[in-house]
Amino acid sequence: MKTGMRLVLLTAAVLAVICAALCIGPTQLLDLPKLLALLGGSERTPELERAALVLWELRLPRVLLAAAAGVNLALGGLLLQTIFRNPLAEPYLLGLSSGGALGAVAALAAGATATVWPALAGSLAVAAVVLLLCRRRIASDLPSLLLAGVALGALAQAFTTAIILRFDPGAMRSILFWLMGSFARCGWNEVWMLVPAALVGCVLVVLLHRPLDILALGSESAHHLGVRVRALQLGGIALAAILAALTVAACGTLGFIGLMAPHIARRIVGAGHAATAPAAALVGAGLTVVSDLAARSILAGTELPVGVVTGALGCVFFLALLLRKR
Repeated sequence: MKTGMRLVLLTAAVLAVICAALCIGPTQLLDLPKLLALLGGSERTPELERAALVLWELRLPRVLLAAAAGVNLALGGLLLQTIFRNPLAEPYLLGLSSGGALGAVAALAAGATATVWPALAGSLAVAAVVLLLCRRRIASDLPSLLLAGVALGALAQAFTTAIILRFDPGAMRSILFWLMGSFARCGWNEVWMLVPAALVGCVLVVLLHRPLDILALGSESAHHLGVRVRALQLGGIALAAILAALTVAACGTLGFIGLMAPHIARRIVGAGHAATAPAAALVGAGLTVVSDLAARSILAGTELPVGVVTGALGCVFFLALLLRKR
């Protein structure tokens, strides 16, 4: 089957998952005929009015945000796996999740009610420090960059834990729920922040597909073939950092999406970035939407953090990847 047809089928599958997520929920106010009636602008009845409230104010922004978060993390994982030539690389290796968590928790401790921008600032600060520490040796010593990210992430996590212990038990539970990844409190403001970033990120990665394909052969080979290796590495890491930071700022930490999506995409369409980038974006969106649907549907009357579901999926995938590599 040709690559274009595979992308079309993958797009159809993700759209089907999104429709299912819009229809399914703790309160069964929506089904597919009602959904089509609402989207088609049919005459409203009291029942459709209630369904419209659920759709436009609760489920649609949540599903769109989950899809955009999956796209961002998948693209970040694809970039980092190519740059580091490491199949286990993903955005959170750079400590972005811990930096975002520290920014959000510090803002709450200071009495702020909004955590989006402090979390974004924390994530970007960690990425900036990592890049500054390794700016002179990035082309020749990429493992040091990974280690610097892990170290800074651990430091940020330690500070976050220390701050959380100062909250009362009720607030502590709410903060821990957010830190584990959640779309429950997200709305259209977060959607307008994350969706454009996902679209721009996907376009940029597709435009860079040729130098990324060459870079996948190795830094020395790419340099001899005319690729500006250092600039591409710095730009790719910065883009992955921004995409992951925005995701952490909007909905907390979602592990393993950036690891799983690129590998699944390569199995579907191959290794060329022109096709892998949109395929990884679609797979990431589908995985995150399915994880969110499972998180709010597995236990009746209780919603799990989305990070619990992605962590369970990612753990199985990670172990399978290690066994396959061995």
